[in-house]
Amino acid sequence: MDVAVVIPVFNKERHVERAIRSALSQTLPPANILIVDDASTDGSREKIESFSHPTITVLRRQTPGPGGYAARNAAIEAAGTEWIAFLDADDAWAPDHLQSIADAIWRNGDDPAIGCVFSGYQNIYPDGRTVLDGYTQKIGRARDQRLDFVELLNVWLRLRTCPVWTSAATFRRRVLLEAGLFPACRCSRGGDKDLWLRAARHTDLLACPSVTATYYRDSINMVTRNSTTNLRHCLCDTIESLIAEETSSRRRQLLMRLFNSEVFEYAKLALRSDRVDPRVWKGFHVAQDPLRFLVLQAFTRLPHLLTKNWVGRARRRTA
Repeated sequence: MDVAVVIPVFNKERHVERAIRSALSQTLPPANILIVDDASTDGSREKIESFSHPTITVLRRQTPGPGGYAARNAAIEAAGTEWIAFLDADDAWAPDHLQSIADAIWRNGDDPAIGCVFSGYQNIYPDGRTVLDGYTQKIGRARDQRLDFVELLNVWLRLRTCPVWTSAATFRRRVLLEAGLFPACRCSRGGDKDLWLRAARHTDLLACPSVTATYYRDSINMVTRNSTTNLRHCLCDTIESLIAEETSSRRRQLLMRLFNSEVFEYAKLALRSDRVDPRVWKGFHVAQDPLRFLVLQAFTRLPHLLTKNWVGRARRRTA
């Protein structure tokens, strides 16, 4: 398996050594580890430079980009490998992560129609709780599961979140290039699933039967903590473009439902800190889900504390 590991780094001094060591410890060694220092101002650069290994290439950017998207794009363009495996600087892999991905590829005959392979992952929270990802819990990983575009949309809707997580995803490089890379100029967060959705229109995805990545929820300088959700998600524009181009009525319906689902989940996040801005749900497909539309209007018009408490009680009842 000809694979490069891409690690974007922006002010991750406390975590980056763990990520790099997990990439270097793979039982199936990567051809290259591309570390992109996205103009860090803490001690991240010194941590990176403490590693001297022939597979490590360090790229540097002068201006940090939101979400690390520009940093990842620079690494993808610099890579000369067939496959790209993503690892964020505050996450880590089990030693058999790349081997598990490669095994899944070969079990499926190295089919060029498969452009992405993703594993399961565990969430580790600050209080020590370990929780498996939603796909692993609700769908399972007893065997390889191949997803075309319609199947991906159905799974996404069932889970209410994208089943592909960045640090567990490995893509063919050509698929990323053909899809247009990460939306570095459009998104401050959520740009990864924006790319996955665009890529999935033209390639199949493969869920492999392993849990080999770790999402540390106590990380410093997390994008999800440093950016607001009280605005229109950049994914909305992408979904609307796909709907306009789509000729299949079934796929159009699924995309409209996905639009509504993503808008609703984004609004619930925004509600944690403020009354929801109506721009968050602009373009909502009312005929697809009139009840959620009424709830969104309540998020916008009713007092913030009232709706926040209501959502909190509903979340506890369904937990």
